[in-house]
Amino acid sequence: MLYDFLPKILLSIFCGSLIGLERELREKPAGMRTYMLISTGATLFTMVSIYFVEQWEGNSDPLRVAAQIVTGVGFLGAGTIMFAKGHISGLTSAAAIWTSAAIGLTIGLDMHLFAMIVTLLVVLSLILLGKAERALGLKGRRHHRFRAVMDLAAVAEFQEATKHASTKFNIIEMEAHNGKVSIVIECHLTRSERQSFKKLLMKLNANFKILDE
Repeated sequence: MLYDFLPKILLSIFCGSLIGLERELREKPAGMRTYMLISTGATLFTMVSIYFVEQWEGNSDPLRVAAQIVTGVGFLGAGTIMFAKGHISGLTSAAAIWTSAAIGLTIGLDMHLFAMIVTLLVVLSLILLGKAERALGLKGRRHHRFRAVMDLAAVAEFQEATKHASTKFNIIEMEAHNGKVSIVIECHLTRSERQSFKKLLMKLNANFKILDE
């Protein structure tokens, strides 16, 4: 029993930790230990359920335990999802937790090679797709509200620059006074887009304030 169970447990620890390492390097809610425990727990539950059926030769169904693993892991995943200021985060981590449990269950069913291949594909997908999202400016968009005060002559250049930006800028308030224009802008920006927008405002010699900080 030890020689049968132990290699599966070690493989489950490795696969769960590998997914957890990618999540932890990205500073996500759950890290290596969480994913390792989820994968290992799913493997152990699966092996024990099969062992009970083999030892007692009853009418027990090992798939009932697998169904409860899926349900239980759903609650863990829900704990990583957060909603704040119109922005939802943690969905990818929740899905990764669910996938880690599925990999652990697969190992418990003696599908070792398949589990390792899936683990590598999951990790590679998380890394490569994350880079693609950041390169395309799709990752990490957050709602921001700026108030900028600039010369009247700079307004046209500002409007032209924001018109051709990769995201939409909404001017919700504009006031002119003594040759200066005060503008309140709402937008959804990634971290890099936010830095570029700040540079644009500095280039226009505008005084600006971030209203949502």
